Amino acid sequence: MTEFNEDEIKKHVKDKDTWLRFVYLVVFGFAFYLSIILTFATSIFQFLAKLFGGNSFAGLAEFGLNLATYQAQVTRFLTFASDEKPFPFAAFPTAKQSGSTEPTSL
Repeated sequence: MTEFNEDEIKKHVKDKDTWLRFVYLVVFGFAFYLSIILTFATSIFQFLAKLFGGNSFAGLAEFGLNLATYQAQVTRFLTFASDEKPFPFAAFPTAKQSGSTEPTSL
């Protein structure tokens, strides 16, 4: 573990970029939470479509892929694995950008 002297700690605590990153962490943490709720709602809707109609909706399945890619981007940002800010600071991901293939059906 690196030892910090008092001056270094004060410098880090006063760093505006670090505090701005904290604000982004709170905002994206909330966005991630909302995306989980949206994922659950989408999956329930897909289940009901499959149950009563025999097929899920391809458009919603693609949206699910996009949402999963967005959640991965947010997770990378929240854990400091990436400094790239996700949507709305970048375009919302598409299945083509994520390298994912066509949604599969059961």
